[in-house]
Amino acid sequence: KPVVLNGEAGLSRKSAGEGNASYYYAITRFETRGILRVGDTVHDVSGLSWLDREWSTSVLADDQQGWDWFALHLDDGSDLMVYQLRRDDGTVDPFSSGTLTDTDGHARTLSAKDFTLEVKDVWRSPRGARYPSRWRLVLPDEAIDLDIRPVLADQELIVSIPYWEGAVDVRGTRDGRDLAGRGYVELVGY
Repeated sequence: KPVVLNGEAGLSRKSAGEGNASYYYAITRFETRGILRVGDTVHDVSGLSWLDREWSTSVLADDQQGWDWFALHLDDGSDLMVYQLRRDDGTVDPFSSGTLTDTDGHARTLSAKDFTLEVKDVWRSPRGARYPSRWRLVLPDEAIDLDIRPVLADQELIVSIPYWEGAVDVRGTRDGRDLAGRGYVELVGY
């Protein structure tokens, strides 16, 4: 698929404050092949990849706590990226956004009003953090209703700022028809 510019022509605003934005693009679906070496064993691997690049001068506004970011390959050929910015008071920031890319590569920008993200379960890290571990993502105007679950519960990265980042399975419906997929989720600020 062609390059997708997220936000307004690639500018993704993250808050009303000046400087709280990023330039953001993705190539949502391309074939990937390689080898995986485990000890002396070599495995041929193949699949679909999602290349995502974002750069900015700031990470979060003063009143924002973190984000939940989803990149999903759906089996009808569409791709969905949404992120929900979380405020310190527990509310969803209205600058949360997303992009729905159809099978031909045409992208539709989504505002925070275009989707709802509901946490259905929580996983407690052995290191103390509590992360969402199952979600319901609904796009009413697109008749999309998805159940998203981690492939493995413990996909926490222990770096200077610990966060959860990993593979997810997707099941749901679009226009009343079954829909499945695979994806990637990033959870920051827990």
